[in-house]
Amino acid sequence: MGRYSVKRYKTKRRTKDLDLIFNDLTSPERIHQLLNQPLDETKPGLGQHYCIHCDIYFETAFALKTHLKGKVHRRRVKALKGVPYTQEVSDAASGLNLQKFLDRVQQIGEQKGPQKEANEVQLKEHLDANLANVATTEPTLPHLAEEQPLAANQPSEGTQNDITMQ
Repeated sequence: MGRYSVKRYKTKRRTKDLDLIFNDLTSPERIHQLLNQPLDETKPGLGQHYCIHCDIYFETAFALKTHLKGKVHRRRVKALKGVPYTQEVSDAASGLNLQKFLDRVQQIGEQKGPQKEANEVQLKEHLDANLANVATTEPTLPHLAEEQPLAANQPSEGTQNDITMQ
């Protein structure tokens, strides 16, 4: 337990609930809207690098690419494979509105589930295509990159004089 288990539930680390993300993934229009957001200065990376599964914005495309390979993202995708936990699940466990819950599970199995899987395949293809040519390191300052080759090619004057004198 300890202090680290408490940090997981802090409000500042709170993201969207799984049922809301599940609804986003079942709608192709919503996926398109989230991937093609207008520039927003208040969000990291101007809102251009977004992970739908985790509801996180990233500064760079490289940060998004490394996040997609990480353990946190894979856990979130695994949690989204099943039926999301909602109030209907809680009511069905207590015996209320059981038929409504069973209808929802059937609807997810027949309609939303296959649609979500197809959307996730398209999303993965889109991300792979966009992130395939992302540079693995951040660009350096342009004036430093220009100065280094000049200094490496020209020997310093002190060493040249020392060589000719001996």
